[in-house]
Amino acid sequence: MKDYNSLLSDQEIAILREKKDWITTMTIFSMWAQVLFAFSLFIYLPNVITFVVSSLIVAAKQFQMTVLMHDGAHGLMYKNRKLNDFTSQWFCAFPVMTDTLPYRKVHSQHHKHTETDKDPDIGLTKAFPTTKASLIRKFMRDLTGVAGLRRYFGALKSAWGSNLSLTGHISRFLNKMYGFFVTNFILFIILYLSGNPWLYLLLWWIPMITLFSLFYRIRSITEHSGVEGGNDFKNTRTTRVPWYLSYFLAPLNVNYHVEHHLFTFCPWYNLPIAHKMLRQRGYTSKMEIADGYGEVFKKVITAN
Repeated sequence: MKDYNSLLSDQEIAILREKKDWITTMTIFSMWAQVLFAFSLFIYLPNVITFVVSSLIVAAKQFQMTVLMHDGAHGLMYKNRKLNDFTSQWFCAFPVMTDTLPYRKVHSQHHKHTETDKDPDIGLTKAFPTTKASLIRKFMRDLTGVAGLRRYFGALKSAWGSNLSLTGHISRFLNKMYGFFVTNFILFIILYLSGNPWLYLLLWWIPMITLFSLFYRIRSITEHSGVEGGNDFKNTRTTRVPWYLSYFLAPLNVNYHVEHHLFTFCPWYNLPIAHKMLRQRGYTSKMEIADGYGEVFKKVITAN
């Protein structure tokens, strides 16, 4: 992982480093308020249309939780590290069955060895380029819940461990999964007390194993699939996203991925500023930038 700070002035770097705790607080509040709104919408107007709308909102916010957790893994949510880790875990990671701390360790290797054999995320991109039929099959596995169920059962199996005593398995499992169980139990109890416990499966789990899976896959494709080069300007991609898709596919400026790799200390709300600074200095012409998802798919789909 190279140091790209010399691309900008010390004053510009200081601007990009600035953490604004109030933005994180408002983002967390807004994120969960929208989840509550989605549940309420379907409770008071139960029909097919509101189910689809509510599912899209919940899946988009679940995806946003993983994106904000990613900032938490970099220590960018709050100036105070303990507060950063606490909020990243309990408001972002645990509800969607992930964990900031082990992710932090693995993700640091992704930045150090991007798109090499040592990159722990290489499995997400090595299948590309691929055929149009293969890509459609991947999307269908997402939308039917096949990929999502495989992912979460895999997480449960990993948490259970192997070659341990029964008490060892149980201890390991609870240690790995306690945050998920606590946060999801709280969510279930809230829905139960509202008289709608069945919404836990219908509007939390179904979006998480379907639409969330699709959103996450598209993100992984756009960030590093179909790119070439030995540096972060070319082995990582920034994608221009229209406003009507950013809510679902690029929350919290996650599409500014080259900028993130160049300046890993930059919180999500400063990434557009980083892009502007790089453009003013003429660096964007050297960057891998896609003009929308259509351009990305053209690069990752083969003719056959």
